[in-house]
Amino acid sequence: MNPRVTVGLLVVLIALGAYVYWGAPAGSPVGPTPTTKDASPPPEIWALEEGRIQAVTVRRGGQEAGVERVGEEWRLTPSGESADRLRVNSLIFRLATIRSTYRVANATNDAEFGLAQPAMVATVRLTGGETRSLTVGAKAPAESGTYVRRDGDPSIYLISNALAQDLERIVTEPPLPPSPTPLASPAASPSLSPGP
Repeated sequence: MNPRVTVGLLVVLIALGAYVYWGAPAGSPVGPTPTTKDASPPPEIWALEEGRIQAVTVRRGGQEAGVERVGEEWRLTPSGESADRLRVNSLIFRLATIRSTYRVANATNDAEFGLAQPAMVATVRLTGGETRSLTVGAKAPAESGTYVRRDGDPSIYLISNALAQDLERIVTEPPLPPSPTPLASPAASPSLSPGP
């Protein structure tokens, strides 16, 4: 390396060090400002026992669909067809305890959050007939979540987009069980007989 470049960089480094030590205004932070992290857990929308959830119904626009527990199985409503147990159990697991990433306590304009005319409403029916509802609004800026309101609570919460999309898929892509892959027919498989 060129000795003049090395000396020049050393002079700049010494000047910066002197500024930080003697010239920085009193009380100004040096380096990144430490942030204080709120130790409180994210706001909980609800916490339910998975086994108590008997049905989930989603109303989106003019469409309504859902799933209902029948014994150990899940059935699609209103058709009564069997549902994909794995997909439904995954949704039920996440619906049982919903934590938000943010809570808007004093919202005055529902339209601002897409809740004046909500995109959809999900209703969870528990054993004993008790219900919980989740009104789903618009996505937050930068796709950072989806605004929701739970029944009877004036606060607006921000939940993950993934949960909102899974609720929407109950209507748009009902959780049908995967169809078995058909086996290749013997006529279609290549012959193993020796050639001429």
